[in-house]
Amino acid sequence: MTAGPIGPGLLRLTLPMVLGISSSLLAGLAETYYLGLLGSAELAALGFTFPVTSGLMSLTLGVSIGLSSVLAREVGAGNQFNIKTTATGGLTLAALIMVIVSILGLLTTSWLFTALGANEETLPLVSDYMQLWYLSLLFMAIPSVGANALRATGDAKISGSLMVAGSVIQVLLAPIFIFGLLGFPELGMTGAALGNLIARVLTCCVTLYILVKRYPLIQFTGIQLTTLMQAWRSILVVSIPATATNLIGPVSSGFIVSLLAGYGQSTVAGFAIASRVEGLFVIPLFALSASIGPFVGQNFGAKAHDRADAAMRLSFRWSIYWGLIVALGLYFVAEPLVYLFDNDPQVAEAAILYLMVVPISYGTWGVIMMASAIFNALGYPLRSTLISVFRMLIIYVPLAFLLGNQWQVFGIFLAGAAANVISAAVAYRWNRMTFTNPEAAVKLPDSD
Repeated sequence: MTAGPIGPGLLRLTLPMVLGISSSLLAGLAETYYLGLLGSAELAALGFTFPVTSGLMSLTLGVSIGLSSVLAREVGAGNQFNIKTTATGGLTLAALIMVIVSILGLLTTSWLFTALGANEETLPLVSDYMQLWYLSLLFMAIPSVGANALRATGDAKISGSLMVAGSVIQVLLAPIFIFGLLGFPELGMTGAALGNLIARVLTCCVTLYILVKRYPLIQFTGIQLTTLMQAWRSILVVSIPATATNLIGPVSSGFIVSLLAGYGQSTVAGFAIASRVEGLFVIPLFALSASIGPFVGQNFGAKAHDRADAAMRLSFRWSIYWGLIVALGLYFVAEPLVYLFDNDPQVAEAAILYLMVVPISYGTWGVIMMASAIFNALGYPLRSTLISVFRMLIIYVPLAFLLGNQWQVFGIFLAGAAANVISAAVAYRWNRMTFTNPEAAVKLPDSD
């Protein structure tokens, strides 16, 4: 990542991620479609799970970001022993956290989703789904952290291929268990979670083989406990604020879901559809944010500060361009897309309204993603956290409450778009103030 043209270099990192993330989100869309065939109640139940599943994924993502940040700089500096120690530490740390979280999740399912607004019809469906979903957390964490380790070393192809393989397995298995095909019993929501669990277990096994055998990034021999704990501390310096940053979104989304539940379970079902569709169209932004961090981190590790700064500016421009393209495209295709999932007029109305309002801010959302990824990569995770706090807690949530009282569901969605635009301006300005100063750039490896 430290030599050659910047644009093509970023593109080589991003394209495999586009493929991998696309497959994951398409698997999510397929799951939404399958459950929509069962009924609107199942879609509403799925909608209630989004804040919780997103929050728990944020824990894994936080460890992954911390690992990627430290590892990319060590790869740039060329320290082989530290590379293996950090990769091993990241994987073991993620596994330990997920085991603890899974136990806590299983103990609090009914209480948590009742608080989010699930009613007597949807709560049993949510419980059926989440029991197996919690069990799959460990097997989700290892491939996720492993993929980030591979990207930090410059190899995005294998991590993208693993994501595709896992998604294909999920898409193939889910309908078998949901609808009771090939002689299996019909399991409904439980079947969707079971297909996901099996796919994650298989992907986890392949990931471990690759990290231990093909790319010997994981190595326990010769690494003492004190060395491993030192690696944990280095990762956690970035991971704790990064996790907090990523948790702010799901926690705020939980509040938004509870507001939407006040307008009926159909509105939550519509939000579930729109969220899945949204994810599909912002794939390039997620992929680029996953690539810009390691790219910038390696170049700063190699003291190529001008090259890192040029990559940052390029990522901002690409985000705006893509956001404009998506907003225009969804204006024409949102309605037919929504009706693929549910014909209920109330469900469709909420989903279409979301896809008419929020996409106008996707480009600025991308700018926020890039700025946050860059700060995390360079050891300034608290800045990413502050951006997220500003966007979700200071702007989005209060504005959703105020505009929701004025314009109901439309006001809540408008608040999300406004929060993206305002926060992007702040994030971009902060990034430029920091990184256009050569003296500040030299000091970047010192964390917050």
